[in-house]
Amino acid sequence: MAYQLCVRNNIAHPFTNGETAGRAWFDHFMSRHKESISILKPSATSSARANGFNREAVNTFYDLLEAEFQINNYSADRVFNVDESGISVVQSKVSEVVGLRGKRQIGALTAAERGSLVTCIFSMNASGLHIPPMLIFPRKNMPETLMRGAPPGSIGRCHPSGWIQTNLFTDWFNHFLSKAKPTADEPILLILDGHHTHTKNIDVIELARANHVMIVSLPPHTTHKLQPLDRSFMGPLKYYYSENIRQWQLHNNRPLGPYDIAELLGNAFLKCQTGEIAASGFSVTGIFPFNRHLFSDVDFAPSSEEANVEDISLEVLKACKGRTTHKKTQQSTSRYSTAAIATSTSRSAASTSGPAAKNLTPSAKDLVEAGPSGCSSSMRSDHVSPQDILPIPRPKKRMTNKGPKPMKCAVITSSPYKLALEGVEQKRNEKLTTANEATTKKKNTGKETVNTKPKAKKWLKRRLCFVESSDENQEDDFDSGESVMEAEVGNFAPDDEDAVCLFCEQVFSKDCSSELWVQCMICEMWAHNLCAGADRDVYICDFCK
Repeated sequence: MAYQLCVRNNIAHPFTNGETAGRAWFDHFMSRHKESISILKPSATSSARANGFNREAVNTFYDLLEAEFQINNYSADRVFNVDESGISVVQSKVSEVVGLRGKRQIGALTAAERGSLVTCIFSMNASGLHIPPMLIFPRKNMPETLMRGAPPGSIGRCHPSGWIQTNLFTDWFNHFLSKAKPTADEPILLILDGHHTHTKNIDVIELARANHVMIVSLPPHTTHKLQPLDRSFMGPLKYYYSENIRQWQLHNNRPLGPYDIAELLGNAFLKCQTGEIAASGFSVTGIFPFNRHLFSDVDFAPSSEEANVEDISLEVLKACKGRTTHKKTQQSTSRYSTAAIATSTSRSAASTSGPAAKNLTPSAKDLVEAGPSGCSSSMRSDHVSPQDILPIPRPKKRMTNKGPKPMKCAVITSSPYKLALEGVEQKRNEKLTTANEATTKKKNTGKETVNTKPKAKKWLKRRLCFVESSDENQEDDFDSGESVMEAEVGNFAPDDEDAVCLFCEQVFSKDCSSELWVQCMICEMWAHNLCAGADRDVYICDFCK
């Protein structure tokens, strides 16, 4: 990139290693601008999240949030956030070790290559209070030994899949009401994501309306920026939990089992339930204290179709200049002394060299406009920017209307939302009743039941043959090539007709659309490709990450 910028802008450069800058130049460049830039490790962000975090969705969420604050004026101890996360007997992070130089591979002991998933529901408020969690084990029966060593006050439930269900979230909400204790004088604001167990749960909505709890859902695919638990709590929790697993394996001679999960999670939870972590999570999301101008154009750039790169660059330069002002007094003094020496030298040279030398002397305006490297910060009309060489990828528009419509942020406990949800549930129940009556009628008449459901078509892989044919008139054989090119991401249909989408809770056997489905590689649960936002065949859902 540096070499191409120099060549296309006609800038003299010392690069001699072909078309790339050397390591020495990069080290010197980083040392010159060490107070403005640094080497960072980026976090993996899916295309669905990059496109979902846009200015329109975020402004809509902040509008709803601001209206709720104006109505009830919630204090820090009345603003809560809830989220689920999956844990397993296999640690998600492995710590670094010291080994011999030149060793290529070092193994670390784990409980198993793949463990069953346990779902945990966490909640905290902006003042630092943490609600005891709820653990959902992948079992049919719930023995008391599973909760041995769990955080004090926590509850446990069981489900064969180990995933959150509508009735289980209702149980957690009753547990939440017993701990938070909302009243008419001190109502509670609860912020959650758009999972179907949250937004399509009539029982929770009725309980919230009866117990003075206002529920606001986050926009889809924005939890990595707007969810307080994801911003400050989940990371330290996973780190301490993985470290507890490693320490446990060093001092025990048996494999880690499901009866040990609650104790290890309890120790990690006690280390993370601090007021500083909770308060910072609400602060960095702009929820409390309320700050709708927290995110700038740089944050919305991946989702903007017409992102103004020059404005974004100016914001970055302003931030860099703000950081450089916090230098030591000695550095500023030496800078002023150097400028004074240069000015006196230039004056003496101008007086002795005549008019020709005056033209070579930089003016005060040039010195002010000069950047950190001595180049003028004003861009020419023919200036080539990094975006011209490597353009920013633009988000792809949705080309089909098939599949479920994307969810939007809303006040879940409002009357219009509740009436609309009850109408959808009523239509669904009517369809199920009609189908059951038709099936019963056919059985009573003694006629054989004919399956009118169309068979799922197999997604055919187009094969391209790259072998040159001797006969020019011979047709291309698409079934005998060596390479495979698939048109879209995902499988056409799950193997099980009773598979349920993780996000919209739609059963595959009742899905009339021809939308593609994807399967999580860890929990083996299915979801619509558009609901999951998968951009590749190897898909891992948000709960398993």
